[in-house]
Amino acid sequence: MWKIINSPIVIAIIVIAALFCFRAAMKPKLAGEIRAAYNELNSIIQDGSSDAEKSKAIQQFAQEIGTQIRMGLSEGFKSDNPQKQDKDKVYAAVKQKIDITGIKSVQSEWPTHEKIIFMLRNNSDKAISNLRLNYEYYKKGEMIDCRNDWMSEVKILDPNQEIALSQDRTLPKDTNDNSKSDDVKIKITSFDVKQAE
Repeated sequence: MWKIINSPIVIAIIVIAALFCFRAAMKPKLAGEIRAAYNELNSIIQDGSSDAEKSKAIQQFAQEIGTQIRMGLSEGFKSDNPQKQDKDKVYAAVKQKIDITGIKSVQSEWPTHEKIIFMLRNNSDKAISNLRLNYEYYKKGEMIDCRNDWMSEVKILDPNQEIALSQDRTLPKDTNDNSKSDDVKIKITSFDVKQAE
């Protein structure tokens, strides 16, 4: 029984049946490519179903078709979501309009902390929430520390709203000048765009 199921002709028939099932859901271009592959497979079957060498060719061809179908379906599911593409465009447009300015170091109330302050402004026409920022600390051009934090102080930042924020960095217990940064870069890691209700 297993030998019959595993034979090249049976595999070819299964592949053809699968092609017909998926054909209706495919894009027209892909459907045309599948039809051409089906015609090629049909001609191989008719020419040499009893020939051992051609049976091997059928099996290899069937395996290749199966691989192409899997890859095609995977790509189709990834790219055919217009809602996701629209959300990505909105996200990118809003991100370009969020400004971080006025970054500077100030005295911290804790001797083992380094404190920075900065302004965050949402110049877009969308409210944002769940903001996450990345802090990169540099000393003489070399990065010496970094961290990624949620801005829990900002529940929602409305359009054209600006807020002053601060961030502390804990220094080693044996603090010396090498532990302190002389430059800090702040980058937006992620946020949610609030949709109008």
